[in-house]
Amino acid sequence: MTQKRSQEIKALAKSLGMDLCGIAPAARLNGAPEGTRPGDILPGCKSVIVVGVRLLDGIVQVNFRAKENGRTDLKGLYGTYGYSMLPNFELTYACYAIAQHIERGYGTAAAPMSTGPMTNGMQLSIRHCAVAAGLGEFGWMSIVLSPEFGPRNRFGVILTTEELAPDPLYNGKALCQPDKCGICSKNCPAEAISSYGDEEHTKSVTFEDKTYRYASVTIPRCHSALMQLRKEYGGREDLVPKDPTSGQVAEAQIKAQRPDWGLQHTGSHYCGLCLSYCPAGNWAGHMKQFTNIP
Repeated sequence: MTQKRSQEIKALAKSLGMDLCGIAPAARLNGAPEGTRPGDILPGCKSVIVVGVRLLDGIVQVNFRAKENGRTDLKGLYGTYGYSMLPNFELTYACYAIAQHIERGYGTAAAPMSTGPMTNGMQLSIRHCAVAAGLGEFGWMSIVLSPEFGPRNRFGVILTTEELAPDPLYNGKALCQPDKCGICSKNCPAEAISSYGDEEHTKSVTFEDKTYRYASVTIPRCHSALMQLRKEYGGREDLVPKDPTSGQVAEAQIKAQRPDWGLQHTGSHYCGLCLSYCPAGNWAGHMKQFTNIP
């Protein structure tokens, strides 16, 4: 029964427009910080369902044009269709539909987690859930890489008391080679992603017998570029120093509020370059269609 229901849920996810779906046993995430384990959120949780949706090749290419050609007016397109808006709305609707299917059809409890603009607090790490569900592995920039799309995917999570057949951890070809690549670190304008080998700024997590190592991203630097808090990131003035604290970013964000950010809350400026340039997930194949266009 557990295998049959796992297959039903994966078929439902696909019918809802999802490109990826994996299932982890809740116990696989028991090493998470207290308060963020599946059972801390949904008592009796047995399974963690993770769905993923690919980002549009055209929108990734738009993000290139914003950087390579200085077309900052295009960043809103990436923000809407590749960053915080549409992918997360799509995930939200899919997670809700899957949760309803479980409760109506199986009689067990299901709780979708927050995604994107609807997030009201961070319940658990969606990235860690995606890796635990076998959908990929961590790239050096701390984003989840899938073999199909590299880092160009977004994920949503449903916790359930239904015991489902789990997927194994990803065990294919290594998707990230930070000792040979380093594209993500080089392309971060705020230098928020540490270079490979910087042990002071390296994190690790272990699921079963696999340990993943990735950069500890300096979030205040990341947000200073995301929110255009310095002139070099497209801001009107330098509202924070080059290496700001979280408090300085929070104060500057209030000063920098702009009406044209809309529901995104931020303009997503200078963000997504690590994702756009990463060669994982057949990047060359996806981008080949644009190489000979004048």
